[in-house]
Amino acid sequence: MKILTKNLLITGILISFGYAFDYKVSGQFQNSSKFGFNNDKINQDTGKYPTDSFSVVTAILGVDMNLGYGFYAGLAGAVGGMVFDNTKFQRTVNGEVLNPQGLAWNYFGFWPGPDYRSEISARTARDYLVQNAFIAYKYEQYIEIKAGRFNIPGDWLSGYIQGVSLQSYAIPHTRIWAFTTNRRATLGGKWLKDFKYMNQNIPVDNGRGFYVYALGADFKYKNFNIHPYIYAQDSRFIAPGFHFTYDTNPNFKLEGFRSKTEIIFLDMRHIGPALSKSSAYNNYDIFLYPGRQVAGKGGQSLLIKQTFEINNYNVGAMLYKNFGNPNEFLTPYGDPTGFDNYDNSVYDSAAWNDVFRRDAINGFLFLGAKYNRLGWQFLARYTDSPRAREEAVSIGVDYKFPLNFTAGFKVEYYSNTTFKGYTLGYSNNKPKPLEQNVTQDRSFISTYIQHNF
Repeated sequence: MKILTKNLLITGILISFGYAFDYKVSGQFQNSSKFGFNNDKINQDTGKYPTDSFSVVTAILGVDMNLGYGFYAGLAGAVGGMVFDNTKFQRTVNGEVLNPQGLAWNYFGFWPGPDYRSEISARTARDYLVQNAFIAYKYEQYIEIKAGRFNIPGDWLSGYIQGVSLQSYAIPHTRIWAFTTNRRATLGGKWLKDFKYMNQNIPVDNGRGFYVYALGADFKYKNFNIHPYIYAQDSRFIAPGFHFTYDTNPNFKLEGFRSKTEIIFLDMRHIGPALSKSSAYNNYDIFLYPGRQVAGKGGQSLLIKQTFEINNYNVGAMLYKNFGNPNEFLTPYGDPTGFDNYDNSVYDSAAWNDVFRRDAINGFLFLGAKYNRLGWQFLARYTDSPRAREEAVSIGVDYKFPLNFTAGFKVEYYSNTTFKGYTLGYSNNKPKPLEQNVTQDRSFISTYIQHNF
């Protein structure tokens, strides 16, 4: 918050002194909805839960300012609300409404306080956010520094952070970058979550969360792109990795042929208190491993992706494998696959599917096309992990209308089999270990409509 306050103060001083600058105002209005096909009654004894349905609206307004002499700044906020949430009305086999306040606030408005010490409920949900509040300086290709709240890309950590970033293109064919942050927010589609500390360790840091530091380089030469990096957080992890790309046609513009091969690797090593921290993702069979389940030493993630593009069409496959438990502290803040892996039920790990579980292996097949206004994508996924097995097939369509309107939908068949010894159910209701394998339909249709200005 100190960094954010300083940034806003500096920006305000420049404006108050009448400093002439260029600015651009932009905004967005969006409705995002999900309709689950499984509306069975809840049976906590057998681990049977329905699929959630909900709809949210979001309005975003921002301004980008060119302050001159290499300085620029940005300020943007979002506000929204819940249109409907059917989990408020879903009943148990005994006729009881299990969650009268609903559960969709886990997607939109989730707010445990910045340090996860406050009450977490629909009543305390926060449906507003200041996602951009930064000031930056750029001197040609040599240096660019940004401080405050802003959006970052990344394989394993992306989205809105509060911190400082630095990048330079001074070396030919090379981008050197670094950033540090201890807070992150989520915004887009069905998501709105305000800035919270990352991987806080209350006994050591009083809930404030140690800073995450990241350093990397992006080397591009002809058809090759080599991107080594390292992430680290005190009392949590050290995680070196790389992203390698071979692209036969880097300037591809929907004409001709393109082959793109990508390999992404992360070596996650838990350190200090993280070794004995309770695992947040139900990664261990409670019958086989009774007692406290800890995050352990970490592990490795390997992703291999091959994409072919011929004019408007694309087809490809991807293999993603976890060795051990590498996704406990970093991957929840990013997703290297490029697909939505939060499409499960809110009753199962707040919709996190099993792609990132301990020792999971995943296969993806995809096919799509892009035209002037229309785009579509077919995706098939198979996941197998010690916790669950999943099969999913989806088709998504997007269309760009006049006047900056965009709309789309996705229909997905999704089957989830959670194995004996693991748990299902929203955690506040104290779910118990399954006594047998449970297969459930998680199929749904999702829609969105968006207007940009």
